[in-house]
Amino acid sequence: MMRYVFAILLLFGLALNLKGQELDSISKQVIREGKDTGPAIKERGNTLFKDTSSLQSPRKAVLRSAIIPGWGQIRNKKWWKVPLVYGGYVGVGLYYEFNQRYYKIFLKESQARKAGTTEYPEYAFALDEQIYNTKDFYRRNRDLAIIAFFAFHSLQMIDAYIDARLATFDVSDNLSIKIQPSIYTPTYAGAAFQAPVPMLKLSIKL
Repeated sequence: MMRYVFAILLLFGLALNLKGQELDSISKQVIREGKDTGPAIKERGNTLFKDTSSLQSPRKAVLRSAIIPGWGQIRNKKWWKVPLVYGGYVGVGLYYEFNQRYYKIFLKESQARKAGTTEYPEYAFALDEQIYNTKDFYRRNRDLAIIAFFAFHSLQMIDAYIDARLATFDVSDNLSIKIQPSIYTPTYAGAAFQAPVPMLKLSIKL
């Protein structure tokens, strides 16, 4: 029974290898002749090569996103990411403005408390220590907002770089998963027990 199963797996592996060799030969022919294979390849549903003339380089994507946020995403034809980019900037800006506004309020109140007076009557019931701690709280959040701004700016630059890099990534049939039969002989077994074992070999090409 095992011999029949192994024979079927062997034929299946050979069929996969022949299919891969056929596609590889087509790819080499296209590269050598510099011609489009036309419907012969399109009918298979495979795109062996990409037209990179309209794509931007990853380096230009980073520089454009550094100068104008979202520019790299637009050049990568990822228009839907532009609202997300500017939405992130707006969110960070609102967070900064909120904490900066209350930091100034409690800064004036803390300075007035040190002088023995009160700047804002609505906070007259609060203890001095509470005013100082609240001032430090909003100052810390404001500083975090500044860090978040630069972090988000760097993140959208990295996103533009990754999209530009993946746009020219090879997606041909050479990047495939191949399953083929193989024979494995255990090396740890003794001389009398080194019987070959049929197995399936999984190969992933990146």
